[in-house]
Amino acid sequence: MPSLHDKIYAHSPLPVQNWLISLYGLKLYRERYGPYYDKELKKLRRQRLVDPDAAQLNRLNRFLHFCQRHNRYYRNLFKRHNIELPLKHLEELQQIPVLEKETLRTNPDIFSDVKAPIIGSTGGTTGTALQVRFTVEDYQARMAHLDYFKEQHGFTKGMKRASFTDRMICPRDQEEPIYWRYNAPMKQMLYSVVHFHERTIPDYVDSLNTYRPDALDGSPSAMIEVAKYLKETDTRLTFKPIAIFPTSETLSPWGRALLTEIFQAPVYDQYASSEGAPLVTECKHGRMHLHPETGIIEPGENGEILVTSFTTHGTPLIRYRIGDRMTLSDETCPCGHSGTVISSIDGRQMNYVETPEGYKVFEGDLTATVAVLPNSVLQVQVLQHEVDQIEMLYVKDEERFEDEHETILKQEVERLFTPNMQIRLKNVPAIKKEPNGKIRVVKRLHV
Repeated sequence: MPSLHDKIYAHSPLPVQNWLISLYGLKLYRERYGPYYDKELKKLRRQRLVDPDAAQLNRLNRFLHFCQRHNRYYRNLFKRHNIELPLKHLEELQQIPVLEKETLRTNPDIFSDVKAPIIGSTGGTTGTALQVRFTVEDYQARMAHLDYFKEQHGFTKGMKRASFTDRMICPRDQEEPIYWRYNAPMKQMLYSVVHFHERTIPDYVDSLNTYRPDALDGSPSAMIEVAKYLKETDTRLTFKPIAIFPTSETLSPWGRALLTEIFQAPVYDQYASSEGAPLVTECKHGRMHLHPETGIIEPGENGEILVTSFTTHGTPLIRYRIGDRMTLSDETCPCGHSGTVISSIDGRQMNYVETPEGYKVFEGDLTATVAVLPNSVLQVQVLQHEVDQIEMLYVKDEERFEDEHETILKQEVERLFTPNMQIRLKNVPAIKKEPNGKIRVVKRLHV
């Protein structure tokens, strides 16, 4: 059910909505940028050559000692499995049992006894609803790494951004063709992916040409829709971005080539997660590198990875089965980055439901609907039976799920569509996996 703040925002005039977006942006700015951010960014800028394994072992032991002191779940786990700290070799990390999503979702002992005021929520690529907590230091350190990554490609904090977001920043049925809102503190124009349609894309292009951003980021599928329109109509842009930074979805080689061609800007991919996985970013040589200061990635069965993240002191992740798949490489890169090279990232999908009006509602927006619930839904899957009919299957937690939660969930899904879409919810005991072992969150059965 929409909160009072959501209702006030939705019924406010456009200038007030921009003011409210900027007010929230100011809150985020204060959380993301501060002394910990400055300290981490300075360290990254003056990196010295060191023994990478020794440095990583030192980081790991510091993190494990923290968990032993401040986290009941890991303190008990280390005792049960006779884990003696400090570890002598990185390989000894494998002595620690794997952390499963179910434990992260349901065990209250997983939260450390430190101040961790920043809450992260995710529906995840597997559709499992999770909430995690971050300390301010963790949050700012992650932002420093992300900004350092962009800085290496010419984009610095304070430049103008165009961000393609699946958040509901404007009402679905608004009549005025202004499908964007401005976050003044971050010089960020937010473009609603929810309103993308062949009839509305010209409005987006006009806005982009007026705003003239220095970089584009966010949903690559939305940026690709813009690029396709520009190419098909031979429409020209009046600006040339420094770079494009896609997030959240897997970017196909075809999509990358189209973005580069139309926007005349290089594309640099990145991998992160709402749970706080270690950061992986792309260098100028086109290779994806783990940021070792943020954690460790281990290869698992069938390419599924285990992550240990050093920026998750509020909700520690040690050998966490995140549900994504990667291929790790032993190759070195001419850029000189010391982080492990990731050959491919296979865990994110570019999937959507198409509405009767021709809009696309993307997977990330659909899975985000469960984040309003108190971890009471285990998994979801959206089946599109007809162009005007979808069914959301959900697996409930018998202990946490309340009767009104289905109503709340349906209302959240309905917010993404017009009344022309028929929406049904169905509680199921389990959701069938695909042959590759993963759950497809969106299945368009009518295509």
